[in-house]
Amino acid sequence: MTKKLSWLAALAVWFMVATCLPAGTASGADPDVRSLPGISGPDTMPNGCVSCHQGRSSLQAQLAALKHRDLAGKVAVVPDDCKSCHTEESGLDSLSMIAHSMHYASGSSSDFIARYGGYCLHCHAMATGTGVVTVKKGPKNW
Repeated sequence: MTKKLSWLAALAVWFMVATCLPAGTASGADPDVRSLPGISGPDTMPNGCVSCHQGRSSLQAQLAALKHRDLAGKVAVVPDDCKSCHTEESGLDSLSMIAHSMHYASGSSSDFIARYGGYCLHCHAMATGTGVVTVKKGPKNW
């Protein structure tokens, strides 16, 4: 079972690096080398959700538009605290399903892709030594 999980983890890392990230280059870099935020280039979204969702596109504004229930006193760290409700047991959609569908469902016309490059590494971090992928987090910004 462990070999199967290791193989699946390696496949997931390969998929993220090889297919999820659009080609991009740093100034003067080889145009065939992908710019990977936090790996081969600067990480402009170190806190994931809260690094990107600010001002008019803040999570608070977006959740209010969706008529999400009041989060006062329930959320301090995003997205970790969101996961306390968004579980299979709660009957709510998983946070993973929500985030991926909101960012990728519209394909190339999605703001996440069109304006921000669709980088998986804006939301996820990868330990280059082990290939372990995690979800970035940060203090709520509202």
